Amino acid sequence: MTEKHEANRGIARFQIVFRRDGRYAWQLINPHATPAARSMVSYDTEDAAFAAAEEARWLISTAPIDRS
Repeated sequence: MTEKHEANRGIARFQIVFRRDGRYAWQLINPHATPAARSMVSYDTEDAAFAAAEEARWLISTAPIDRS
């Protein structure tokens, strides 16, 4: 694990990833430094993926939790 990743360990964060098909996607990285969720859509640019991650962060932070 790189120093950058080691410094982020223990903190949940969004990460933009470059995919093999040349497109970008976002992942939600949990405090254990493994992906907990990822975008179902891929994006042409890193900026578009970043904007989508910002929207996902807002949606997640405002979503209510319904009990069964």
